[in-house]
Amino acid sequence: MNIITLSLKSLKRKRTRAALTIIGVAVATAALFSLVSFSVGYDRALKKEMQDSGLQMLVSTEGCPTEAASLALHGGEITKYVDEKRLTEVRSIQGVHVATGMLMFSLTEEGGKTSLFSGIDDEIRKLKPYWKLKGSWFKDGSSIILGAEAAKVEERTVGDKIYFPGFDREFNVAGVLQRTGTEDDGFFFLPLKTAQEVFHKQGKLTAIGVNVGDPGRIEKVKEQIEELPDVYVLTADQMMGQILKLVGSSKTLMFAVLAIALIISIVGVLNTVLMSVMEMVKEFGYMRCVGAAGIDVFKIVFLETITVCLIGGIAGALGGSVLSSFADSFIRSVLPYAPAGKMIEFNPVIFVMSIFFAIILGIIAGVYPSIKASKISPMEAIRNE
Repeated sequence: MNIITLSLKSLKRKRTRAALTIIGVAVATAALFSLVSFSVGYDRALKKEMQDSGLQMLVSTEGCPTEAASLALHGGEITKYVDEKRLTEVRSIQGVHVATGMLMFSLTEEGGKTSLFSGIDDEIRKLKPYWKLKGSWFKDGSSIILGAEAAKVEERTVGDKIYFPGFDREFNVAGVLQRTGTEDDGFFFLPLKTAQEVFHKQGKLTAIGVNVGDPGRIEKVKEQIEELPDVYVLTADQMMGQILKLVGSSKTLMFAVLAIALIISIVGVLNTVLMSVMEMVKEFGYMRCVGAAGIDVFKIVFLETITVCLIGGIAGALGGSVLSSFADSFIRSVLPYAPAGKMIEFNPVIFVMSIFFAIILGIIAGVYPSIKASKISPMEAIRNE
């Protein structure tokens, strides 16, 4: 009877204990797969969101650049605003290809429903050439354009009317955006002047989005904009850096929890295998009596440990892949800022790496019990009779 057969027979005799150990390893592996996938996917999704925004620079008021960057991408409200005069001044700077004013606001109605609004001007279309519109652009101050998801939720299409009791105003749906896969899908877009009127922010902007075309001109144009009073300028790279810094503590906390889970998993496997070795002292002693070497006993216990962790690793990696949507939603709920798009997607490299890590876990947990088992002598088996 070979060593592999002996290891498998040992596992079959302790099915319940083996199953519980496999579940523990699977949970730890699934968590590892999800968090590593998230860490890789978050940066990718954020970079894509920045590219889709068309922004090379964001001009906000002094004191809240990170908040303005977040709102420019995701919507909401801000406590400080940019004077609309700055928009004209930015547009007059040599090298500025596009400068568009934005006013972001949210409206919470009875029942807790929150709607996101964005006041925009015609220049936004140059930043977002991928926008495909069913219907037309704004016809007048009472026109509204709906993102794809907003139109779906409100059950409105081109030509319909939509009423917002929060500011007692009815609008005509001039157009509906085709789905973009970005945060734009959930917005209600108003003409900038109309948004300033209904939200009582005349002459105010959340931020100014700037595109200079040639990336080589960014720093030069940035320096000129910074000469304007009461403004703060962030480049796209700086916006990414600010947002990554904002979520850095959350990432650190999640990986700290993962580290604790992995340590607990190692201790659990170690404890299970040690108990198994203690229960099989007599059996290992008899094996030594009939000629088995210590290395043979070592291989049996070690292979048993690796098998349990391998099965748990495969199950955990598969489980993490299947439950990626749930993990994505959960992680979004605990992050201060989450980009649009899926952050956790199946990645074959991370999948294999997670299984390999489970095997490493088995190696760490299996060495000591295997050495202990290999040192059992025939005399110990006799003493346990």
